[in-house]
Amino acid sequence: MDFREFQYVVTIADCCSITDAAKQLYISQPSLSYALAKIEKEIGLKLFDRSKQPLVLTDAGQYYVSVARQFLRDKSNFQNHLADLKNGANGSISLGIPAERSGYMLPPVLPQFRRKFPGSSFYIQEASTTELFSLLRNNKVSFIVVPCNEEDLPAHLKAEFIYPEDLILVAGKDALSPDMFLNQEQRIVDLKKFADMPFIRIKKAHSVHAKVNRLFQKANITPNILLEEESSISAAQLAAGGLGFTIVPGRARAILGKDWQDYCYRCTPQPIHWEVNAIYKENTYLNKAERYLIELLKEHFGNHQKKD
Repeated sequence: MDFREFQYVVTIADCCSITDAAKQLYISQPSLSYALAKIEKEIGLKLFDRSKQPLVLTDAGQYYVSVARQFLRDKSNFQNHLADLKNGANGSISLGIPAERSGYMLPPVLPQFRRKFPGSSFYIQEASTTELFSLLRNNKVSFIVVPCNEEDLPAHLKAEFIYPEDLILVAGKDALSPDMFLNQEQRIVDLKKFADMPFIRIKKAHSVHAKVNRLFQKANITPNILLEEESSISAAQLAAGGLGFTIVPGRARAILGKDWQDYCYRCTPQPIHWEVNAIYKENTYLNKAERYLIELLKEHFGNHQKKD
């Protein structure tokens, strides 16, 4: 057995499909099928029940995957420990983060990070929240930075709070009638009055999708969905341009320029927040460079929120 074989089986188990696992592993489906057959022949046991779709682990497969995950975690921890001992001025950052969040959160802290770790290297995977959790499960990254409240955190993962982020409703300038407000002076709207207004929704793979769905459920309305967007920034621009309304993370207001207040509203009497966290597997050893980057993010964005 080797670590590559462990990763193959764990990825197939996570994807419940050899075809989907092959795509994640960047190998061909026949090659992965051959590798799995070879592993099963060597141990003399079937790891997956191929009569079922999606694939289901056998009892032997469940045991194999649980042990393989531990080996893969130990390997990553071992490598990070050695890297810290070898040279404290270097370090490898293995990070998963949504693309827009990467552009928002990393540039403000990277100059200070580089001064402390000038020889560091970066491996950054940019993807949707759903994809990032998959990368973390498959040991493709050491940690991810995403919004995720504690009650939504998958099992066996640990979260370190970075900062609270608000959600805002964006619509065109003067697009709302006075009866759509709970408090016009404070720009607090009545979400129930938006049932017929075209809604620009963020796609399901992103954290904000589920959060906004819960808002609509609480308000007991079904939104009039006009279109779906991958990008919160694009959704905010389209809404501000008069195409409809959207609900997006507060960081998207920056794209609206110095007059962003003309387009942004609160959709509940109390501000809506979610928690942006650094998330990693339990018992993961983050190297010194990774720990320092997380602390810089906490310091910068925590202070930024206090000033706001």
